[in-house]
Amino acid sequence: MELKKHNNQFSQRINLLDQISDTQLAKEFIEMHEVKCTECQEDRLRCATRPACKDRNFLNTMIEIGVEPEDLPNFCYSQNLEQIRRYVLEKKGRKMIDRRLPIKDLLSTLGVSSIRHFSTKFKKEWSNFSQVQENNVLLVAGDTLLFRFDFHRGIVTVNPTKDRIHSYDVFKLYCKLFSTYYEVESNIRDLTSNWWILSILLKDVDTANLRALQKSELAGAFEAIYYKEIDDKAQIDVEVIRNDSSTPLEAEHLQELFLKVSKLKK
Repeated sequence: MELKKHNNQFSQRINLLDQISDTQLAKEFIEMHEVKCTECQEDRLRCATRPACKDRNFLNTMIEIGVEPEDLPNFCYSQNLEQIRRYVLEKKGRKMIDRRLPIKDLLSTLGVSSIRHFSTKFKKEWSNFSQVQENNVLLVAGDTLLFRFDFHRGIVTVNPTKDRIHSYDVFKLYCKLFSTYYEVESNIRDLTSNWWILSILLKDVDTANLRALQKSELAGAFEAIYYKEIDDKAQIDVEVIRNDSSTPLEAEHLQELFLKVSKLKK
């Protein structure tokens, strides 16, 4: 476990005070967690079942900032890999969300040799298999699983519920994926750089449930949700406006929206 040499990577992500202060905070934080990790891994049963950092969040953080696997807490990381393997391949264990891994380690853990092999294998095994790619980002969904591959950083996120959607390209990518996965017809437009419209077309809509969706807590994640009749279809328009004061739009908001809309069909 060699974490101290990654102080600067962590301080750059903190970005709270100033460079000197953030560097010192990062150094102290990592030093404290190195002690915590050492003690946790000495009790292997505890580390395997009830790690000292909830949901292995410290390990997740270190992977997120780019710490190489050889510098991570070894036993903790091995347990993380095994839990993800069992969850993905055997559908065992608690649901995992927002778990990061180096792409090469995920592929190795799942017994596949490449992204193409990953797609080919699980397209045959998972229901509603869907995938979309834009530049260096690949999204894959199937069964109840979702993966976000970031090829630029070499990191994959398993079930990225809290992935914040700051750009139209990422918004469009998630919409395309969920449109295919939930089998609903949709299109996406960017009216301005921070004002986007998602339009979904449905036949035989339950209007009472649609009105309930408009008043739901989920609707608060979007600027507006409204609909109009077009021939024998209902067009549901979802507005998104991104600015510094708005609540961050996350992947789970879009996924829940598509799930609920898919259930509006009579």
